[in-house]
Amino acid sequence: SFLQFLSGLLKETASSSQVVARYMRLKCISRVVEGIDTNTMNSAVLDKILSVTSEILLSLKDSNGKTRDAGYELLLAIAAKCEYGTLLRILSASLAAETPHMRSAAVMALSRVVYELVGEKEEVQDSLPSLLRTVLCLIAEESREVIKSVVGFARVCVTAIPKDQLEPLLPELVGSLLKFHKVKERFRNKIKIILKKLVKRYGYDGLMPHLPTSERLTNG
Repeated sequence: SFLQFLSGLLKETASSSQVVARYMRLKCISRVVEGIDTNTMNSAVLDKILSVTSEILLSLKDSNGKTRDAGYELLLAIAAKCEYGTLLRILSASLAAETPHMRSAAVMALSRVVYELVGEKEEVQDSLPSLLRTVLCLIAEESREVIKSVVGFARVCVTAIPKDQLEPLLPELVGSLLKFHKVKERFRNKIKIILKKLVKRYGYDGLMPHLPTSERLTNG
């Protein structure tokens, strides 16, 4: 079909595309994805569309704001066309990418997908507890950009995960955020915001057992 031909062409030209053309290329792919009829989409077309995931992740770290926005637009267009579980598997696999740059981008992509879809799809919310545990493992990395993206994902999850589902994760969540001195120093304000959100949900008595004395919040 023409759609399969077009999606294949976009995939094949990925390596030869100039960096300056990345924004328009992403916009073109978005239009192709938006035009897909999910009732007639076959696996070959889906595979070609999902094959640009690495390109999308790279765009999320681009220095050009328009390119980053186009990357997120394409990511959400794909999320609207394919099953959430399929997209989740691909993005989760990218958490094990060779470079911190790509691992950070994968976390950023997951954060946006969760933020946009958690209120629309029950399976998104169901996946969050295990997904949060997986992402928190990355906070032990030396990479500042990875840690920053993990803290951002944790902030999304604290709001998105129901109170009763998040409570068993509190020891792991709080411990991960406060474990590394480097994290505390460079991202203290972001982490403090997350902790304050947790206090509002569980009260001081519910959260304090998981905090070292030096990190306990005051009413101020």
